[in-house]
Amino acid sequence: MLVVVGAGPRGTGLLERIAANADLVPGEGCEIHVVDPHPPGAGRVWRPLQSPLLLMNSRAGEVTMFTDDSVRCAGPIRPGPTLAEWGPHYDGRDPGLAREAAALTPDSFASRRLAGAYLGWCFDRAVRSLPPRVRVTVHSAAAVALSDGDRQTLTLSTGRRLQADVVVLAQGNPGGHRTAEQEAHQAFATRTGGTYLPPACPGDEDLDRLPPGEAVLVSGLGLAFVDLAILLTEGRGGRFIRHRDGTLAYRPSGREPVLHAGSRRGVPYLPKPVLPELRDPEPRFFTAASAKHSSPRELVAAACRELLWAHYRELFAAHPERTRMDAAEFERAFARLPVTDPALVALVADAVPDPADRADLSFLRSPLAGLTFPGQAALGTWMHDRISRTVARATDPRHSAHAAVLHGLTAVGGVLENLLAEPETRAAATRVAARVAGFAPFLGSGPPPHRLEQLRALAKAGVLRFLGADLRITQDEVFVAHTSSLPHPVGARHLVEARLRDPDARSGVDPLLAGLSPARARVPVDPGTFQVLVEGRPHPRRLAMGLFAGGGALGSFSRPHRNAPFFRQNDATARWLLTELAGVASQTRTGTPVMAH
Repeated sequence: MLVVVGAGPRGTGLLERIAANADLVPGEGCEIHVVDPHPPGAGRVWRPLQSPLLLMNSRAGEVTMFTDDSVRCAGPIRPGPTLAEWGPHYDGRDPGLAREAAALTPDSFASRRLAGAYLGWCFDRAVRSLPPRVRVTVHSAAAVALSDGDRQTLTLSTGRRLQADVVVLAQGNPGGHRTAEQEAHQAFATRTGGTYLPPACPGDEDLDRLPPGEAVLVSGLGLAFVDLAILLTEGRGGRFIRHRDGTLAYRPSGREPVLHAGSRRGVPYLPKPVLPELRDPEPRFFTAASAKHSSPRELVAAACRELLWAHYRELFAAHPERTRMDAAEFERAFARLPVTDPALVALVADAVPDPADRADLSFLRSPLAGLTFPGQAALGTWMHDRISRTVARATDPRHSAHAAVLHGLTAVGGVLENLLAEPETRAAATRVAARVAGFAPFLGSGPPPHRLEQLRALAKAGVLRFLGADLRITQDEVFVAHTSSLPHPVGARHLVEARLRDPDARSGVDPLLAGLSPARARVPVDPGTFQVLVEGRPHPRRLAMGLFAGGGALGSFSRPHRNAPFFRQNDATARWLLTELAGVASQTRTGTPVMAH
């Protein structure tokens, strides 16, 4: 018997690969038990029962759960539809999802509800693809404990116990501990009659605790902030209206709080570009081949060079009239100069006359550095202009060079995924990933462009006000926000931390993981097989794949035609699992004891 804990994208992907490799299923067949309290396929994050206002931040044509000819794996390739291709064939009973699915295009940013319906269909397809000798049982329950014996015993929240030969833990982000500061904020809010919402998915929170008309401090300007802002405005009956001149306005319902939002960087994430003619380039400087002979510092420099090169390659190719140097000459000089060399700055100044056409990674990291405004109104004017520029850069072909930086980041990310998946390069790649992670979400994990337009409209309507950079929260009679962008603090009775908690297996949110890893934030695993390490040795029949585990198990959805590690990992793991189950069947036939440890 195989038990898979977690029926979200990872568990669904494993099941699809088990079905594809069904020729490895033991002749006697096997049982697969899938354990998840949330709908199979969708899991918690993508569950269909959530607000339709919550969107994916990937376009529907870039979302797939199926292998294609680009995937280099030992198992069979079993193509399937992207989310966009599946949409017109949605046959569910939800009229809202049916309308959305019928209008879906490859460039659409689908609702998370629709993504959940797609995942549910993928799960069902995988189950239907299995041969009759494989029996699948889904348990709508949580797994709360796992122990060894002659077999492994998995205890469910219902009290039922499953006796498993092999167990895969794939239950997603378990969340983390509250910090001492967060506990202090909660105690302060309780004492003063205010509200404190710690890091969490806004769609999972009781936002009715935030009263209409009152000021709310918000820490964070990433995707969780965008969700929060939309749920507290459009979700409370407000309406966005597109004027004839193309500008977007917001008509309040009167039920909104007034959000005062800031963060370390001080500006919202950059929106996802929607320029269809741009494609991810082949890496020029940050490659898997060069990584094997480079130090972590050299790899970081190569990653930065790749982002800069993506910008200038597109500028010279698509907008040569805005340059004044031969493209080949520029490329030779660019490749020769270190990224920190002032001579590179001089080269760019000579080749690109308009500063607005130049790439500036430091501005991406700290756009408000050195800027102080007399008040929130002046900061709001600056932010209005910045949002307008960033939306234009994401949607106007004239700014394709700026949008190309994201495609350069995608190329870097693809190389990093492959390096993290290989044991000999994982250590160096981990250090590079940590550096890139400082700005990669800001640059590459932003919302759809229209979300930035909506934030601008909310600010103009007065229900959103910005605080700026280097946000710090203290307590007086109320919560108090201090930033480097404003000379005076801003106070409010209510505070929301608009971000997700970092995964920490020790948190106790998932008691099974806490029992397996009482001293480490991540469950230790063998990086080659994802086997859980017990006292430094791989457990023979227990695997862990997800944010809560080490080992480089990456991604949930993946883009088509990218040879994504998500598919390669799932295929290799599925084949490993089936081989182990065949071994169990053989031992059972011969009467050899089957031991789980």
